[in-house]
Amino acid sequence: MQWRVEGKRKTKTFATRETQVEFARSLAGAAKRDGLAALRLGEGEVREWRSFRAQIGEDANLEAVAACWLKHSEIVKAGPMTVSEAIEAYTEAKRAEGISRATITHYGPIFARLEEVIGAKDVNAVTAGDIAQFMAAQTGSDQTSRTRFARVRALFNWLAQSKKVIDSPFIGMKPPKVTGKEVQILTVEQTRRLFMASARDEQHREALGRLALEAFAGLRHDTAAQITADEIKADGLRIPKAKIKTRKNQFLDGLPGNLHAWLAWSRPVQWTMTRRQYAEAKSRAFIRADVPHPHNCLRHGFASYHVAAFKNPGATSVIMCHKSQKLLIDVYRGIADEGDGKALFEIMPPS
Repeated sequence: MQWRVEGKRKTKTFATRETQVEFARSLAGAAKRDGLAALRLGEGEVREWRSFRAQIGEDANLEAVAACWLKHSEIVKAGPMTVSEAIEAYTEAKRAEGISRATITHYGPIFARLEEVIGAKDVNAVTAGDIAQFMAAQTGSDQTSRTRFARVRALFNWLAQSKKVIDSPFIGMKPPKVTGKEVQILTVEQTRRLFMASARDEQHREALGRLALEAFAGLRHDTAAQITADEIKADGLRIPKAKIKTRKNQFLDGLPGNLHAWLAWSRPVQWTMTRRQYAEAKSRAFIRADVPHPHNCLRHGFASYHVAAFKNPGATSVIMCHKSQKLLIDVYRGIADEGDGKALFEIMPPS
């Protein structure tokens, strides 16, 4: 509120409209009763006003200051929150949204590192410099760094949307670039050995059926581990949203013929493995075949060989459940040639 005394402008700010109106009415009544003397600030008010002006600067726009306060007063009144407390609240919110336990577990390593470095710091005190320094200390591939960046950014974006921080320190920051093709895949011969080394023993049928879902349908390990017989159809795979990273029901069709052959051979109606049991059986299958086991090599191999064999990035992207063809073209195209692509999908189970 502004008023003048003997030609000089006086100003006072208020937390709410109600207190402003109350002061204005009081001032107007006092002015009518006591004259211009009532319009002058008291000694305490003068000290408070001068201190406030010193903080915001003489040329600050008072309306902008008031608007900023009204916008962020809810955050200020809520009090401090440490990064560790924010991580706990964010994780609980994700659980309430229905995000699977397996997906939330993936957040653990990067959040544990974040807590170790700045866990005790107030979230509103975290700067872009803190984030840049934290990310620079991370080791691993470009893609790993990009994933970690995205997870920490999602945390602070959620804090901003929930009005727990004034602004995210990630504003204006770009994620790390992924340079070159970093995915590792098995050769066609290594893939053949992986399947044939276990096909001699009846007890490995289920494990090979689930491996086929990874190698010849591009499913992630966690999804392949959960598929049941009733979700395997004659013309494709019906995957419930609870079993896939996209959290959307999916029906995958147009899948290679050798996948259906391996699934029929492995007798899905007899499948009983838990996810842990499949993970152990998969690890033993790689050891038995004496082939390397790079992370996600079967899914990466499917994408590389499928796009090489069929020359249809759109179809491959749909099977991979990618949002667009860009990732497929940027990362997978050109790793394998057409001959190897066709050869991979000719790997068949024993007759």
